[in-house]
Amino acid sequence: MSRFLRSLFLLFFPAISIHSWAGFIRGQVRYDDQRPADHVILRLRSDLVTAYSTETSTDIQGKFDFDGLPNSTFHLTIEGQGFRPYDSFIDISMSKMAYEMITLRLDKDPEAKPVPPEGPKGEVNVRIAQIPPGARKEFDLGRVRMQAHDVPNSIEHFQKAIGLYPNYAEAYQLLGVARMETGNLLDAEPELQKAIELEPKLATAYFALGVCRNQLAKYPEAEVALARGLELEPNSADGHYHIAEAYWNLGRWDDSEPHARKALALNPDIAPAHVLLGNSMLRKRDARGALKDFREYLRLAPQGEFASGTRAAVERLQKGLK
Repeated sequence: MSRFLRSLFLLFFPAISIHSWAGFIRGQVRYDDQRPADHVILRLRSDLVTAYSTETSTDIQGKFDFDGLPNSTFHLTIEGQGFRPYDSFIDISMSKMAYEMITLRLDKDPEAKPVPPEGPKGEVNVRIAQIPPGARKEFDLGRVRMQAHDVPNSIEHFQKAIGLYPNYAEAYQLLGVARMETGNLLDAEPELQKAIELEPKLATAYFALGVCRNQLAKYPEAEVALARGLELEPNSADGHYHIAEAYWNLGRWDDSEPHARKALALNPDIAPAHVLLGNSMLRKRDARGALKDFREYLRLAPQGEFASGTRAAVERLQKGLK
């Protein structure tokens, strides 16, 4: 699985990570008749941690999970989406964990105006509410099979979800990602395009389409998709790296370098960005700068895709500098 596909995969399957903070808030959301409330968006923020804010959505069982949290105090909120506002103050500064059971009640006030959460997810709820339960079930089964690295069966479930609900943008998106995982780029591209057609604010679909087009050597089209994704999600490290890759292959080196640097500023572990920067330094005849980036790539990815060529470049540069 490519580094970007792993990142996209984790957007849908937020696994528990071993983080130095190690705090978590978990729970379940139910309607007032005790049915699980799936695909409800919850937002978490802390006023004590600089610019700390995140959000997630409940799964088919109404469960949610915020992991890797700093040991601090938080506000957990549910806003709009047709429900009465929910706001809970949660302190995990000492316990490092909390469980929250939430009961949603419909907002029956005719004067009330639903206020969707900020960002592209804000308008997702209306669409999701229209998805038949059978299609949601197939989609969730596809995600489970994908998480288990059973790509062929995941494809079958995504196709069934689309058969039950032809406007299922997220199912088209993950179907396209699964096709990419099998190397079937020609089928993946139209499926990712369909996801965007159905939901023009699905940033991850633009990023996946851009990666697909980069791999197909359709660099101008990749640049268009990735640029649109970055408009929707400007702090995507993967988006910046892959648009840098597209610009490099288009010969637009001066456009490539700032995006590669931005990718590393957002995520210092994106090893291939150092290869782009090393090559950029070579174009500027900065051998020491190139050597620094190539060495950093090898530190981060000693067995990576570009490791062999990068080691050879390091050896040449070291001899030249001597």
